[in-house]
Amino acid sequence: MSDPGDWQVPEAAQPTAAELGFDLDRTLSSVVSLRAEIPEDAFTADILGTEREGNGVVIGDDGLVLTIGYLITEAATVWLVTEQGTAAPAHVVGYDQKTGFGLVQALGRLDLPAIALGRSDGLKVGDEVIVAG
Repeated sequence: MSDPGDWQVPEAAQPTAAELGFDLDRTLSSVVSLRAEIPEDAFTADILGTEREGNGVVIGDDGLVLTIGYLITEAATVWLVTEQGTAAPAHVVGYDQKTGFGLVQALGRLDLPAIALGRSDGLKVGDEVIVAG
């Protein structure tokens, strides 16, 4: 299997900044990789594993990161890694069972912009949305 880092979206399939109406590169720079280590005796270890990896997005200038909650449930150790390879430890702020989202706080400098948050209350079926991570 090839390295995922070698894979790229064909240029013809990539949207232009004019088509999007926002800076895609700046937005994507807010996405971080997340790695969590869970104790072997944790309640969720048998089901979800003791090593979990996924993504998160910086939502606060202070390094607050939104992620999917199961990645950080019962985590003893959390690390965030930027696209440039900068790694920072983080701690779990909380996990919301109702939405499934989790929050972690970077304990080191990420030097990344917080993503510009939009509003979903005006969306209609058929509207375009972009999901990254």
